[in-house]
Amino acid sequence: MRAKSIQRLIIPIMAALSCAALPINVSAAASSPTSSDGTLVYLHEQEPPCLWGGWVQQAYLSRQVFDYLVSYDKGQIRPWLASSWSESADRKTITFHLRHDVKFTDGDIFNADAVIANYPAWQKGIGWHGFTYMTGFTKVDDYTVALHLSEPNPEIYNVLANGHYGFQSPDSLAHNSSEQKCLRPVGTGPWKVARWVRGDGISFVRNDDYRWAPPNAHHNGPAYIKHLEWKFVPDATTRWGALVSGGADVIYQPPSAQWQALQQHYQTLSYVATGRPQAFSFNVQRGPFTDRRVRQAFAYALDRKQIVKTVFKGAVPYEGNGSLSKSTPLYLNVDDRYSLNIAKANQLLDQAGWTGRDAAGYRTKDGQTLDARLPFIQAIIDQEGALMLQAVQDQVKRVGIKLDLLPLTQTEGFAGARSRPADKEISFGYWVWPSPNILDIVYNHALNGAFNGNNTSFFNNPEVEAQILDAQREPDPQLRQQKFAVLQKWFDDQAIAIGGYNFTYNVAIAHHIRGLWQDEGNGLLNFNDAYFVQEKP
Repeated sequence: MRAKSIQRLIIPIMAALSCAALPINVSAAASSPTSSDGTLVYLHEQEPPCLWGGWVQQAYLSRQVFDYLVSYDKGQIRPWLASSWSESADRKTITFHLRHDVKFTDGDIFNADAVIANYPAWQKGIGWHGFTYMTGFTKVDDYTVALHLSEPNPEIYNVLANGHYGFQSPDSLAHNSSEQKCLRPVGTGPWKVARWVRGDGISFVRNDDYRWAPPNAHHNGPAYIKHLEWKFVPDATTRWGALVSGGADVIYQPPSAQWQALQQHYQTLSYVATGRPQAFSFNVQRGPFTDRRVRQAFAYALDRKQIVKTVFKGAVPYEGNGSLSKSTPLYLNVDDRYSLNIAKANQLLDQAGWTGRDAAGYRTKDGQTLDARLPFIQAIIDQEGALMLQAVQDQVKRVGIKLDLLPLTQTEGFAGARSRPADKEISFGYWVWPSPNILDIVYNHALNGAFNGNNTSFFNNPEVEAQILDAQREPDPQLRQQKFAVLQKWFDDQAIAIGGYNFTYNVAIAHHIRGLWQDEGNGLLNFNDAYFVQEKP
């Protein structure tokens, strides 16, 4: 298929809107997959600072360039770069036997030395690495390594299968500059980075030597399409307009208002992320939300289901659980705990002593206004997420709570702006993680002995932290489920955090593309199996 011109991405919005209503004619019989010199144009939303690291937006990119020890497939762990593995009796050592036929795109050999060379990069590049309980690898022989854990971790395979723990060439790690490793890392994966133009996009070219796809891939070999243009387009309407006008082949997160129409006229994929949903986390260290009654009043003041329905129009599901998303192992449904109850919210605030009113009608206590600051990173909480926050702001005002929304740039947010207890009363965000020990990540007060920036509620309760670790250690699956259910119910009863909506990856695909699929570990797109088919004239 002829490569598409990137210039076609720049389109008049009105033209895109008029095209959206037209039906799409597609050949009833799809062609068989064949190699092509064509270019697939994909429009993503957020541009991360590096191609790899701890943010899920980096995992999207890492999945194209790197491979992983194991693959997650319909609830099962499958071999990938590791052909087999075994556990020690105490579940703290896993011995992986590696494939012998894998090489990096710079010619380096993938072997035990390569695995060991990557571990320091994992530690440095992934800020929450300590919560995996990994302590390092040791070499058994040239193609066998032992992974050591400080604690048993039943989901360690899910973790290793996600988009963060890929392998880079040892030679590139040793000799490439930090910028080279950031912008053009060297992996074993199906794609190589040709160039990255900041503010525009990344050009990938296929790895013609690729022969070690996981068993859940659709084929084992080089990508069918030669070039992948990964463009960063923050505006959802512009992404949608490019798809309907033919300027893009695949788009991420189309506008929710268009999702139902896209499902009727295009191919679509949707994945609810594991880990923690978009949730409101209350500062329980200082300020008004140290009082459980105030936290609960905030929750009762909201009709969260209706807000999510109105803003996302069915494209994204509501989630009441503030600790775990519904796709996470051992999830507990707590949706009915805090439904809208204005009378209950007012009663709780009165009981908490917020009985005065200022000139604007907000509640006061001892001369202080009930004022809550909520900073949010605009690159992470997109335009529709911001609309939800505005609706929340309006609804809590009805019971006298003043909510100040403080937008931050990506640079400010990643630099740690407004991240300390004195900076905010509420946080709003998600965490993609394939294990219920996300509770450890978001509620543990310390990470490697220092302040844990993932704990946005500033929760600090050693007894509860011990219970989380006990649940994680539990070898009996039924008891483990019970222990995590108790924990989720406790966090919900205490209203440490309340859910908003599940972070969902929605993708729309033109009809001349086939074979694209989402990784089931954390929803990452696999372009290696994508190919072109012919449309009707």
